[in-house]
Amino acid sequence: MEADLARYYRLELADLWRGRLSLRRLAVLIRHLPADSAVAVALGGEGWTLSHYLMADMVHATTGQPHPADPRVRRAEEEKKTRLAEAVRRAELRRAELAD
Repeated sequence: MEADLARYYRLELADLWRGRLSLRRLAVLIRHLPADSAVAVALGGEGWTLSHYLMADMVHATTGQPHPADPRVRRAEEEKKTRLAEAVRRAELRRAELAD
């Protein structure tokens, strides 16, 4: 967070204790950090900005293949694996029921 405050706002976290930065202002600044900030990524964000998504879409449009680093592609692959594992689990349960 300290690095993000310095990078995006040219502020020091120590300003909070020096009386130059209120808790309310700190909260507002943190809440509005960009998607590629270290805080956003640490909280589970993907670190991609709108520009990143647009460039990935341009790669997809020109090559016909999704950009390999696109978080949407990774998320879709993870969801597909999860659905497949769940289907396999249900099939095994059904086989066990039928075997009894």
